[in-house]
Amino acid sequence: MTACTTDKAALGKAYADRAKASVVVEALTQADRAVAEARRMPDYPSECRRHHRSGIKLGDKLGVANKKADIALGNANDQIDGCAGWYDERKAAREPK
Repeated sequence: MTACTTDKAALGKAYADRAKASVVVEALTQADRAVAEARRMPDYPSECRRHHRSGIKLGDKLGVANKKADIALGNANDQIDGCAGWYDERKAAREPK
């Protein structure tokens, strides 16, 4: 009959271990959420979505049209470089190396 008795100390330890495991699982879940939130990219700047137009009008002389197109292209390239730099900085801060 002694084999049927409960080892209260072992049972108490098992309950304590289960409670600790539950706390660890919850802590890991919260840590995973915090990591995911920290790595989430912020909204893309609206400036980076702007389109550029040359502003060339019918009747513009070739030299004027060329100058307008060069200015617009330069502005677009500056925007692309700025937005790419913005993105690269944020990605580097969030992604493990």
